[in-house]
Amino acid sequence: MYYIKARNDQDSLELAKTVLSYLKKKNLAFEIDANTKISGSKNSLQNTNAGHILAIGDDNIILEAFRNLGKKQIPLLGIASMQSFLAQSDSALFQQHIDLIERKKYSTLKRSRIVAKFNESQKYPALNDIGIFPAKSASLMRYSLNINSSQLWKDSADGIIVSTPTGSTGYSFSAYGPIILGEPEILSITPIASLEKRTAVIVSDKSSIRVADVQANSPMVIMDGDVRIPLKSSFVEIEKSKYDALFIQFSKEYAIEKKMKKRTATLASAHTKALPPSA
Repeated sequence: MYYIKARNDQDSLELAKTVLSYLKKKNLAFEIDANTKISGSKNSLQNTNAGHILAIGDDNIILEAFRNLGKKQIPLLGIASMQSFLAQSDSALFQQHIDLIERKKYSTLKRSRIVAKFNESQKYPALNDIGIFPAKSASLMRYSLNINSSQLWKDSADGIIVSTPTGSTGYSFSAYGPIILGEPEILSITPIASLEKRTAVIVSDKSSIRVADVQANSPMVIMDGDVRIPLKSSFVEIEKSKYDALFIQFSKEYAIEKKMKKRTATLASAHTKALPPSA
């Protein structure tokens, strides 16, 4: 059975309806996400027993799907209705890809997720990154960074972001964090505009990361750049999730890793084209 989750914009919903028509034509069972504005049998990701997820839209809907999955590990096929680096399919190819899934002609790619624990030990997952920032922009946040119970530094900065390899080409990269290709067992920690001139560090994904003694104007914890939760405690603990994100893959041409490399090359070119050769 397929679980359909789509962005609620016109292009994504129209594509979702086309996908549903194809599933009906092939006599394949499906159910629709409760928040997707399409009529049909509805369910939530927490309660679904679907074997595959079809996330239709952009990267945000894919990230949201994995956050909503919680402890479940269901293979996901992203079908792009607009620009997406995480989607493996689009309107021209989804029929072929669904046929390949039915024939079991696909592989699954595991990508690490991370989870933040704060506010009376509530846990919030993310696939790309988790950041801690003041709610008021352009204001400083004071904090200490601890790795495995040992203090690494104290800092004043605009914020700090912990990124997975998948998220390393996103916000972390724009803040001069490292690009992490492949799926090595590491995480990156990048301060944003550090007054102490702290630079990004790489740690093992088995590390326990604790951003403590947070002092800021209404600090927020932000998951995947989308979910914003006020920080009521003075610390945030971040570690690798026990549950991976599973992406459906068909060929190297549509592999996430290849598209991330293309994205990195484009971004790098934009940053360096005005520099002299000696740079």
